[in-house]
Amino acid sequence: MDSENYGNGSTSVNNVTADLNGLGLKGALNTAAVGVGSKDAPLVGIIGAGVAGLRAAQVLLEKGYNVAIFEARDRIGGRVCTSNHLGKPIDLGPNWIHGTSGNPIVPLSELAHSSLHSFEHSCPVFDSNGNLLDQKEADELQDLLWQVIEQATEYSKAQYASIPAGKSLYDYSVEKAEEIFGGGLSESMKPDLTRTESGRIRWKGQEQRKALWLDMVHMWGTFIGTSVTKQSLKFFLLEEPVEGPNLFVASTYKPMLDILAVPAQKAGVIQLSTPITSITTAKTQFLGQRGVLLTSPNATYSVDSVIVTVPLGCLKRHTVTFNPPLPGRIQRSISSLSYGHLEKVYVCFPKAFWVDDSESPGFFTFLTPNYAPKTNPNRWHMCCFSLAHLAKPYDQPTLLFYVFGPASAHLTSSSFAPADTLEGLRQYTEFFEPYFSRLGGYDSNSRDCKPERIVATKWSHDEYAGYGSYSNFQVGLEDGERDIEVLKEGIEDRRIWFAGEHTAPVLGLGSVSGAYWSGEDAAVKVIKSLGGAVQNLDESPGGLYANGSATVGGVCA
Repeated sequence: MDSENYGNGSTSVNNVTADLNGLGLKGALNTAAVGVGSKDAPLVGIIGAGVAGLRAAQVLLEKGYNVAIFEARDRIGGRVCTSNHLGKPIDLGPNWIHGTSGNPIVPLSELAHSSLHSFEHSCPVFDSNGNLLDQKEADELQDLLWQVIEQATEYSKAQYASIPAGKSLYDYSVEKAEEIFGGGLSESMKPDLTRTESGRIRWKGQEQRKALWLDMVHMWGTFIGTSVTKQSLKFFLLEEPVEGPNLFVASTYKPMLDILAVPAQKAGVIQLSTPITSITTAKTQFLGQRGVLLTSPNATYSVDSVIVTVPLGCLKRHTVTFNPPLPGRIQRSISSLSYGHLEKVYVCFPKAFWVDDSESPGFFTFLTPNYAPKTNPNRWHMCCFSLAHLAKPYDQPTLLFYVFGPASAHLTSSSFAPADTLEGLRQYTEFFEPYFSRLGGYDSNSRDCKPERIVATKWSHDEYAGYGSYSNFQVGLEDGERDIEVLKEGIEDRRIWFAGEHTAPVLGLGSVSGAYWSGEDAAVKVIKSLGGAVQNLDESPGGLYANGSATVGGVCA
């Protein structure tokens, strides 16, 4: 990816310009210090040192407030987590910047000198029998899929009030397939089925074509962390992304996290290994204390206001209890919104055997495979990305597989040994070999084609991740937009506020940018509720280092 810093408060990534003004980042270009509030300034507790919590802390510190961040883990970052187990850094959490138009993560990546990669749009597709589709055919069907996804988004926006809560994106896709392959499709939507002489899969009838396309619909599960059969059509509008390309963060999110953490780190306000288990509030201040009590296993802290940034999954499992209990409408919101399960498996080889030149494809899709009955009898959809395509020095001979829903539950179950053991290496290799063995250059007798190391995430077993990955919107949801708004509004009279990707603006839900926006929004609400800034922003010593030189603990062991 080519990027430029114009030195005028803006940055350009893939020819999309994002203004640094208003993102809390421009001041960082000229300062390397952060202020701490006065002794008499209000104290705001922040539960969680992920992206939302760190951004909230930055805004509050800039406005002169005292801040205390309580992080349950022994590191910052939350679901942003980097590993060095393969020799080069890899992200166990988010890998992508979803959309570039007005996305605050874009200028943050510029400050961090991040290396971003845009994978080509053409993706080789293997059908259910393991045969490679003719690429022109595959591209046509995938283009058709994204057109239907866009149609579903617009249909959800226009008709959500009348769409049954139990209707899924897959149900909608089946209906569209009848139109598309049954003669009801407009000329502009019909794929050009002119054939090449490749000798690969060719159409043998409308029903076969329809079945293949409906297999492709399952690709959407990779984006939401669950099956498309569970994706709500009624609230598919909440899955609308920021405009612009999806960029893979080759250099990992850690440099960006380090920069975002500088204000709180400099102020010394982060307490690691301090899980907050309960929040108690009273209409009047406790005797000799502030109005909100935060309880951890070893201590109790009093603050004037609190921002709760724990994942939705934690709220659903009552990791933090509230005294008195949360209002009924907020409890219904937490119960109604869903939480996905997306896992990642990095398969590292001695050599990237699938790359033979600069034109080699960088990602692959395997549709409902029936050629792995022993390891994948349920025919779960598979896809992988090539990290060998990343720019130096971040390239490595590794395939990144994304798995979701029941497949992620299977791969994180007790039937699999840890990936860093010999038995785990054997088991994961056995599971994924039916897919990587179909890539060009594979030779079963070559050592280069045998995985030597594997890293597999287990977010669905992580207590502090809420036993999952990120929020989504599943069938049965009745009032999704209002559910999110209720969480964003918080409880002003109890000085409790919520932040995190599940409370983001629509365009940021389920993303790092959404977490960033939500932290900023919650901080603004706190400031308003407590009477405004303690000191003017112009008088504040600033926000972030421009050179990303701070070192904080954003790495997973």
